Amino acid sequence: MAGILEICLSPALYPYRNLSGQHITVVIDILRFTTSLIAAFDNGVSAVVPVATLSEAEQLREKGYPVAAEREGLKLPFADYGNSAADFRTPDIRGKTLVYSTTNGSGAMTMAAKNGPVAAAAFSNLPALSEWLNSRNENIVILCSGWKNLFSTEDTLCAGALAELLLECGTWTVTGDETALAAGLWNHHKHNLKDALINTSHYQRLLGLGVDPLPDYTVKIGVSKAIPVFENGIIKNIHA
Repeated sequence: MAGILEICLSPALYPYRNLSGQHITVVIDILRFTTSLIAAFDNGVSAVVPVATLSEAEQLREKGYPVAAEREGLKLPFADYGNSAADFRTPDIRGKTLVYSTTNGSGAMTMAAKNGPVAAAAFSNLPALSEWLNSRNENIVILCSGWKNLFSTEDTLCAGALAELLLECGTWTVTGDETALAAGLWNHHKHNLKDALINTSHYQRLLGLGVDPLPDYTVKIGVSKAIPVFENGIIKNIHA
């Protein structure tokens, strides 16, 4: 018997979720934190420390940790890496513990951690993550990182895809209207996912900054077995 499944469409809604007590939170930030985090593990990162503030990131860099950090979509001057999956296609990161701070995703992850383990989802790891979640039989909140507490289409699409996989594999009790909304959005766009992505406001925002959002890579489904889970202040790939 599976547990309760709920979707929060932005971090601002997370305090008002129906689920209370301990549960698994699944954070989604398609453009680009969770997509890039999974890529980092696929390329050999040993562990990741998410931090909500830049002062924390700078302090840890002074202690010798490599740092990935962005604000408003742009890599910060003190950081070693930005927030793109392409940044982690380097042998330099293999075996390293990476400090990571972003505008939306890392903050959502640290916020949710007090309620239990926090997993990271992107299109790339959906099948592996769904299988793991079904095996746990625990209550789940899927948290869309959005943009500065606002709704984002790309995160909601991924939330709908994950919810559909979970509902196909297990008997979940669904709370609220958000799951049906997200699943409906997913089913409307799943056959033209790249077109849906490039028409989102955040994709266009990144383009305007001269950033490549890697649309072909970002919408690839099931290309990774990585399951990043945040517990006790550190993210590790439980399938490493």
